[in-house]
Amino acid sequence: MDREEILAKSRAENKDRDFVEVEALNKGNGLAFTTGVLLCSLVSVLHSIFKDSVDYGVWTVMFGMMSSLMLVKYAKLKKRHELLFGLVYAALSVCFFVFYLQNVLGVL
Repeated sequence: MDREEILAKSRAENKDRDFVEVEALNKGNGLAFTTGVLLCSLVSVLHSIFKDSVDYGVWTVMFGMMSSLMLVKYAKLKKRHELLFGLVYAALSVCFFVFYLQNVLGVL
C-alpha cells in the first residue's frame, strides 16, 4: 500500500473530520459551560442581594443546556454516565422551571 492509499483509507475512516477543529470545539464548549455556570452564579447572587429572591430562570436555561449536551453525547457514545448526568440535569432544569413559575409568575 502506498502513501496515497493509506491517506485515502484514513480519510474514509475518519469521514474527513479535522481533529484539530474537533479538539478546539471541545475546549471551547468546556470553557463556554464553565463561563455559563460562573455567570449564572453571579446573576443569582446579584439578584438575591438586590431583589431578595433567587433568579431561577438562569438556572433553568443552564441546566437545560447541560442536559441536552449530555443526552446528545449519550446518543452518540452510549456511555451510561452521560445518560445519568443528562437525566439529572433535565430534572434540575424542570425543578428550577417550577420554582421560576412559582416565584416570578405566581403560578402553581
